[in-house]
Amino acid sequence: MRLPRIAVDLDGVLANTMEVCCKIINMRHSTHFKVSSFNRWKAWETANISKDEFFRILDEAWFEWRSLPPTEERLAEKVGKLLEFSKVDIVTGRSPETVASAKSWLKTQEIKFNRFVRTNSGTEKVDLNYDVFIDDSPEVMSALSSKPNGHAILYTQPWNREIQEMPRILRANSWDKIPELVRGMVNFH
Repeated sequence: MRLPRIAVDLDGVLANTMEVCCKIINMRHSTHFKVSSFNRWKAWETANISKDEFFRILDEAWFEWRSLPPTEERLAEKVGKLLEFSKVDIVTGRSPETVASAKSWLKTQEIKFNRFVRTNSGTEKVDLNYDVFIDDSPEVMSALSSKPNGHAILYTQPWNREIQEMPRILRANSWDKIPELVRGMVNFH
């Protein structure tokens, strides 16, 4: 029997990248943003900066990877529970320049996984052959819910709280619930 394949996003699901992004934006623009300020997906609109500048800041946050906190405490242990019954790949739209930093961060955080997969964009992920996706992107969730076999867990963040229920998409407010949710999903197909 083949092990279920799980795609786990990096930014906003494992790494709390927005915390460092907020510091950079606030320093550059004399603003006072907190992670909770970003209550919609297009963070650059909230920050009133260009999309290009936002993605450059996101890369800068990864160049300072040692200061990036995990989204939760004991994250390596929680992600490790998925490895007990599935293959776990880190699937991210990180820029090529930040891949080495991302891998260093994962190693330092002691997060175990099978493969690191980089896509050119977040929405490219949906074309990959995974049984379950764990992501914080409303765009990825919407694309997955329109596929007949798209199963996913939306990891709750301020920018996806308003997202309505979608077929085959479950929501998790913490990593504590994710292994159980994944188990239920992979037993149905």
